[in-house]
Amino acid sequence: MKKVLCGLVAVTAAASASAQSNVTLYGIVDNGLQYETGLPKGNVFGAQSGGWAQSRFGLKGAEDLGAGTQAIFQLESRLNTQNGTVANGTFFAGQATVGVRNDTWGQLKAGNMGSAEISQFSGDVDPQQTKKYAIGTLVRGRIFSQAGNGIEYLSPTIGGFTLQGQYDLTNSPKWNAGDPGSAPSQLGTSTGLGSAQGRSDGIKLSYQGSGLFWQATYDEIRDPNGQFSNVYLTSRSILTGASYAFGPVLAFVGYQHLSAPDASIAGYFGEATPPALPAGTTLPTAVNHVWVGAIWHTTPALAVSGAVYHANANNGNGNGTLYTLGANYSLSKRTLLYTELAYLHNSSTSNLGLDSGLFGPNTNNDPINGSPTSNNPNYGKSQFGVITGIATQF
Repeated sequence: MKKVLCGLVAVTAAASASAQSNVTLYGIVDNGLQYETGLPKGNVFGAQSGGWAQSRFGLKGAEDLGAGTQAIFQLESRLNTQNGTVANGTFFAGQATVGVRNDTWGQLKAGNMGSAEISQFSGDVDPQQTKKYAIGTLVRGRIFSQAGNGIEYLSPTIGGFTLQGQYDLTNSPKWNAGDPGSAPSQLGTSTGLGSAQGRSDGIKLSYQGSGLFWQATYDEIRDPNGQFSNVYLTSRSILTGASYAFGPVLAFVGYQHLSAPDASIAGYFGEATPPALPAGTTLPTAVNHVWVGAIWHTTPALAVSGAVYHANANNGNGNGTLYTLGANYSLSKRTLLYTELAYLHNSSTSNLGLDSGLFGPNTNNDPINGSPTSNNPNYGKSQFGVITGIATQF
């Protein structure tokens, strides 16, 4: 009888161990104040959510399945904590995934990749770590693409190398095209789960060792018709960058090439007649983007960052150069104060903006009460911006 009881206890203990699970509640609350010059109707002083990192709220968990395998899930909302609304269109636009993970063969998950679309990992080679004025500014937010209906594989690290790949299904009977039952959210591109965005996919290879981090990424975002019709929204992207630690200094360098061979008026403006562009300018089909910078950990609590970004668009669309200087001061392991200054210089046919406005000129339909159609400065005009805020993680 004792042997039977001992056996039952052992079986129960084993079952309990194999079913062990954990759920983690996590998030970021980030609010600040910003001042920017050169906007369509003058200068602006206002509140900003997510100047250091986009505010978010999420749940993630893992269940031990035995033999080194776990079932995993993650649900994440992106938030505007100035007005309490969800960002990016839907409640779990940040991520809604489930999958399995094994230390030997890697991780496989499926669902809404959302803010984990593979281009967003570009922040790993950004000296400003995707703060307000950073790697996404001169490409009008292209690195913040989103994708739903996807699957992802992440390899284990082997010899310092890690491979990650994503493929996002369109749920459409037409190859590459968007879901015919859903409407595009803006100018034919997705900002969240369930839009009419066409197929997206990407692959990333990275290496880390002896103070060096290197990353190379290729990804594609297609419009609802399966085309690359807007270099800043629905395009191919090739990006590579590296960082290297010199004592307390972490130096960065990077390059990105965007390509949209199917550039069209509808892809950029969603209409048959485009707004007036500078003389000799047509729709851009390619952008080259380079950057260099560094983070200096002056003390355990204080980090100072500086970077220069330069982007050049073809077909007469000119170039822009962004100069940035930032600082983070840690009040604790979870809470920090931050500030960043930025100056953006445009050539005569460029109107890149600090707020990553859509391609095209500004149009003020109502100069007294109306709003401009984008956050771009006028062509050839510069902008200055400064933001400061506080962020806490939990």
